Amino acid sequence: MFNCESGFLVHRKKHGQREAVELIADINHYTKLQSPKDKPKKEKNGDAQPGLGWMRTLFDHNEHFIELSNMGEEDRSLMVMLTGLFLGLLLFSVCAAIFISNGAGRDEWISYVIWILPAWALWPNYMLWPLQYAPNFFTLLRARYRFNRTTRKVYVLRPARYGGNVVLDWDRVQAHVNWCAPREMTHDDLRDPVARQARQDNRGGQFGICGLVLYWPPLDAADKERKGEEVLWVGPKLAGENLWQYIRTFMEEGMDAVPEPTEYEWLRKGFHSVGQHVEETVLGPSRVLDRLGGRAGEGGASIQTSFNFMLNAVWAPLHCLAERLCSWPMFPDEWNSDCGQKRRESGLGPEEPLRWTAR
Repeated sequence: MFNCESGFLVHRKKHGQREAVELIADINHYTKLQSPKDKPKKEKNGDAQPGLGWMRTLFDHNEHFIELSNMGEEDRSLMVMLTGLFLGLLLFSVCAAIFISNGAGRDEWISYVIWILPAWALWPNYMLWPLQYAPNFFTLLRARYRFNRTTRKVYVLRPARYGGNVVLDWDRVQAHVNWCAPREMTHDDLRDPVARQARQDNRGGQFGICGLVLYWPPLDAADKERKGEEVLWVGPKLAGENLWQYIRTFMEEGMDAVPEPTEYEWLRKGFHSVGQHVEETVLGPSRVLDRLGGRAGEGGASIQTSFNFMLNAVWAPLHCLAERLCSWPMFPDEWNSDCGQKRRESGLGPEEPLRWTAR
């Protein structure tokens, strides 16, 4: 769930904060950033309009704040399968080593040599820990980003290893609406327009890891410690300028200036049941295509949706197990990020009231 944040952390530990921001977050001299006051730019295909793109993005929506999450929910099942594969390989190699050692008899050297096999199986698990295991298991279930237009603050809940909880000033934010996961970028690549364009053309590789990045620059540009600098990956994969314009328009103009969320744009608070995960996370995009593309009749499912169900339903219990290895983050009461109206911490869809006097 925190794979982008994890990649940023690993690079920062090796090369420092500045290089991680420039190469991993792609916030550098060549990046075109947008501020909260920037209106959508005129393009050949029209303006980038505020919208959630029929993607499950929104936890909460009212006149005071909207609440979103980060990307990665759709990959949790893949991480469970990958984890099961490598841990299964480790378990098998340990059992094989024990069996062979017990049957080695006088050839004691075999008893020692055979344990190379478990050591070999342990190596990929060790290498995957910071990039795959730690971001998805025994951590927070997901990040929570609350954009509060009443207080003009952004309230962030995330694991301590990825920056911890923080309150940010909305007016300092800058948006990178075309972020793509980097290949092996270097500073020479940054100076090369062909390499920079290749990163955009790659669109985040075969897993499509691209989306919206929000950036808060250091409070003092000359500060070597870069205090106040923050990077957030906001929204699901493939989110971009439309999601940024949705956030920006809500913060600058209010709830009535952005489109009403559809039933496919709500993200569940808390944990999924198996059926909820299959319907919302797995089948959600297929349902949208059925509805918009006319792929299925009224109340029915297309062949593509049915196949998607059969392909993924078997892994749904593992996904839900992986969720319950994590904890659900809660906003501190002292932040008053909800402006005095407590919101529920589980469930899906709109929650009343939508309007109240802030306290």
